[in-house]
Amino acid sequence: MRTKGDILSGTEFSASYADRKGSLLQVFLTSDDKYRIYKPAEEFPPAFIETLLMQEDKYFYQHKGINPVAIIKAGFETYIKKSRRIGASTITMQVAKLKYHLYTKNIFGKIKQINRALYLELCFSKDQILDAYVNLVPCGGNIEGFETASWYYFGKGIRDLNLSENIMLCVLPQNPTKRAPLANRTSSELIEARKTLFKTWIQKHPEDSDKEVYMDMQLSVKCRLPNEARHFTEMIFKNTYSNCTQVKPSRKTIKTSIDLETQHRIEDIFNLYIKQNRNFGVKNGAVLLLDWTKMEVLANIGSADYYNYEIEGQVNATISKRSPGSSLKPFIYELALEQGLIHFRTMLKDTPVTFNEYSPDNFASVYKGPVQAWFALTDSRNIPAITLEQKLKKRNLYDFMKESGVTQMKEKEHYGLSITLGTCEVTMLEIAKMYGTLLNNGKQYNINLLPVPVLSNGQQILNPDACFITRKMLEENIPVYKTKPQNVENIPLGYKTGTSIGFKDSWSVGFFDKYLCIVWIGNFNGQGNNSFIGRRMASPLMFDIAYSILGNMREIDFMTPSYLSKNAVEVDVCSVSGGIPNEFCPKTEKAWFIPGISPIEKCKIHRKIYVNKKTGYRTDEFEGGDIVAQVREFWPSDLMELFELAGLPRLIPPDYPPEEIKFDFNKQGYPPEIISPMNATDYVFRKSQPERNKIILTAAGDADANEIIWYEGANFIARTKPGQNLEWSPKPGSYQITATDQKGRSDYVDIRILEVE
Repeated sequence: MRTKGDILSGTEFSASYADRKGSLLQVFLTSDDKYRIYKPAEEFPPAFIETLLMQEDKYFYQHKGINPVAIIKAGFETYIKKSRRIGASTITMQVAKLKYHLYTKNIFGKIKQINRALYLELCFSKDQILDAYVNLVPCGGNIEGFETASWYYFGKGIRDLNLSENIMLCVLPQNPTKRAPLANRTSSELIEARKTLFKTWIQKHPEDSDKEVYMDMQLSVKCRLPNEARHFTEMIFKNTYSNCTQVKPSRKTIKTSIDLETQHRIEDIFNLYIKQNRNFGVKNGAVLLLDWTKMEVLANIGSADYYNYEIEGQVNATISKRSPGSSLKPFIYELALEQGLIHFRTMLKDTPVTFNEYSPDNFASVYKGPVQAWFALTDSRNIPAITLEQKLKKRNLYDFMKESGVTQMKEKEHYGLSITLGTCEVTMLEIAKMYGTLLNNGKQYNINLLPVPVLSNGQQILNPDACFITRKMLEENIPVYKTKPQNVENIPLGYKTGTSIGFKDSWSVGFFDKYLCIVWIGNFNGQGNNSFIGRRMASPLMFDIAYSILGNMREIDFMTPSYLSKNAVEVDVCSVSGGIPNEFCPKTEKAWFIPGISPIEKCKIHRKIYVNKKTGYRTDEFEGGDIVAQVREFWPSDLMELFELAGLPRLIPPDYPPEEIKFDFNKQGYPPEIISPMNATDYVFRKSQPERNKIILTAAGDADANEIIWYEGANFIARTKPGQNLEWSPKPGSYQITATDQKGRSDYVDIRILEVE
């Protein structure tokens, strides 16, 4: 009765990883410093097993563990005649020696080996014994097992060897120290042993006699194991990843999601790019490429050179926490879309603003005034993004990042609105998971490190229509290269860049066809570099990769367009304001819109007024005589200031004559917008600094507003001009501050003032 045990229990095998097609990527040493790749004997080619038995034990399936005739002959020659030392070990005896670490060069060790062999035959089947042998046999140095030796010497698996290579491996274990070939030398003993075994082989297979000429040749061997995707495989080996499906340890080689052909293509592009930009201080970077339809990692570069200690090359950028800069802004816009704050072309203000004590700035301190939402995102304008983040109610960027499994996050209050600019550090894998959610119409999936047939068990955490519009926004981002390969001109490519504070991290995240590509350029020592700007440094590499992949795809491999949304529709909006056009808007364009969610507001910029031609003043009289109708643009005061600073002054609508009493209480147009103080905010006063215990009141007004009246509750505070700052010194307590213009249009905020020592 055979045991159900395992001869190899207690034997440690190397963690080994292959690409999705079975090509070996990496083999890690065991704790006893051996390379042992496990491969079941049943998966070995029959020709190899036949060759092996010819060489080692042609009666393997007939004997019970020992060959008595061979033992008697060996004992006579070795111990009685003492002519030469010959062995009589069967495969079972060799397994006993390897399994139990026996010393067999004396008679007592030999007897112990025989006893162990008989025990193995009693407890295990022939197939189990053969399986143990092919995986434990020494093949030179610290290489054990024929599958390991096949990859070490020939760079391919045992199933891909030819007859000459089979024979070489089969004769190696008899004397691996002397017979193991080197990259530039093959020992004469190995060649002779190979010729001898070949003669035995052709006796049974005369059809192979024409291959005899190869037996005299020097061997072409690699003498090294594959060293591919080192950071990726090490990440799995050390179990240092997060936001990915769990990869359970296995005795057998694990087939990963990596596509080695794609990995090599990206490595070539990456290495050339680093070399070309070395003069700009570029020494390090990383790339992560996924098939987002299955969330499989297809290629991964963790650093520019794993073995370069000067750049800390062994650090893996894929799992290192870095500032994402502005690369996560798309999720603010997605949340704003699903919460009904914006549509594709909503006009947002890119103007100087202060949030409590936080005064964000744009790159190079340039403000662009009124910008449409899609442009604000693709041009990475800070003020609109921060303003939207401040207005998000149900959940904001912090909440989404938390839902997406971002680790090591501090409390929400720690980041405040600065999270918009990348103050919460993330890993490349975490960025990939978030963008994967955007690309999969709001369904969240873990990243797969192993091939999967299809995605399953996704959790819907974002609105599909808002995801669709956000992607359409990102596809409007101007590419850094204006020319695409001709065969992919119509393939959409959306991307977002990111630059961390201090120019320490440069990011570009792009999606095209079924691919999601993330590029990072930076230094692990945190040293800043003015060249590390996302659009200038990371994006060119991302586009090189994207165009290379797309350009090498066959037409039948391209995805069927899946960007259509169930509910989002295109509507006409005013080209200037982004609002639903009124009858006075001169030009319209299409904007993506979610019915029932996106804001519906008529254009307030273009308005029809009546002007007295003689006086030039505005009037409420009807058209006729000297009274003419005109369409004018009415811009809020803060935007008018920006237009003037930019040298693009707008024609200010005429005012009423000073002596005329205005009865125009029509509340069309923009109400005042309180810029400071900020709504729902606690302000802290210190008793020790009474001179600083003041609140700044300032509000922007419509183009036809010439004054702002401030109230605390029903109590009058003061009158100011739109955009004028007013210092107010209240006592501790809760207040509702209202700003009203002369037309009765108003805005209000609720604040609380606390006093501390």
